[in-house]
Amino acid sequence: MQNEEDQMFEHPQERWSGLKKALRLFNISRLIRWGLLLFAGAWLYQNWHRDISEQDLFSRYAFPESRFVQVDGMNVHYRVCGEGEPIVLLHDANSSLNTWAGWTDSLSRHYQVISLDLPGFGLTGPHPQASYSTFMYTGFFDKFVQALDLRRFHLAGNGLGAQIAWFYATEHPERLGKLILLNAPGFEKKGSDWVDLLARTPVVNRVMWKITPKRFIELMLEDVYADDRNVTEALVQRHFDLLLRPGNRKAYTDRASVSENRPPVDLVERINLPTLILWGAEDTRITPQYAYEFHRKIHKSFLRIYQNTGHWPQEENPSMTAKDVRRFLEGRF
Repeated sequence: MQNEEDQMFEHPQERWSGLKKALRLFNISRLIRWGLLLFAGAWLYQNWHRDISEQDLFSRYAFPESRFVQVDGMNVHYRVCGEGEPIVLLHDANSSLNTWAGWTDSLSRHYQVISLDLPGFGLTGPHPQASYSTFMYTGFFDKFVQALDLRRFHLAGNGLGAQIAWFYATEHPERLGKLILLNAPGFEKKGSDWVDLLARTPVVNRVMWKITPKRFIELMLEDVYADDRNVTEALVQRHFDLLLRPGNRKAYTDRASVSENRPPVDLVERINLPTLILWGAEDTRITPQYAYEFHRKIHKSFLRIYQNTGHWPQEENPSMTAKDVRRFLEGRF
């Protein structure tokens, strides 16, 4: 009996030491670290997304007028509406031919309106050689035009599409009637946002092929639009879904890794076509000051700047911009 009592009360310091070790496992800093780890794991799990099959995306986002043509090993998605003089529409980066829905509805009453998903976007998907410079896009577009046997047409582009359009106009002016540029890159200093920096970071860019926060898409659209109220759930969902087309997420990181993909902007002085320059006054990506640079350099140009409009005027102000385009094409400016 005495031996049992001695065992119960001997070595109190050892028992206290053991208790302190147990408490150390649950101290505040350790709890914070474990909490952060669990939060990161839950965030990654929540934002991990499988690709969506091409067939599924086609059923959701193709149009009754959708067509496909083989160019450079790609099954290029395009849309043709209306009859008359052709006008071809080129979308911006992180977009698709859906951006031209308003223009297509309006202009197709008088023209043959052709829009397409550029390589790396929409239903067309990635370029086989992962090439995404403006030079590639311009060469690709020339082959697309030849595949459709377009001899002469009007050309409009927004953002990246505008850059392709003005460069194409310097290379093949004989094929174009009139040129329309919306928020065109060229004169601004080339910069990168934080998402592009992540996209060109080794290892991280591979993670981005699977981890795609939908909130990032929403933030991108809020940056593009002047009025955040126009960034609807349906708009965010469409951009998100099309990004999940097989290969499009890798195409995004491949584009971000292109070190120099812009033709010299001095080439715009060669443009001798009637040109309409459209710009959103609230564009924070390429501010309206550069609209005046294009207007000054292109001698046969007209300029329109729209209030309460951001980087994609054809989406935020489709009625007025399409009306001005028609007036321009009909020589009523």
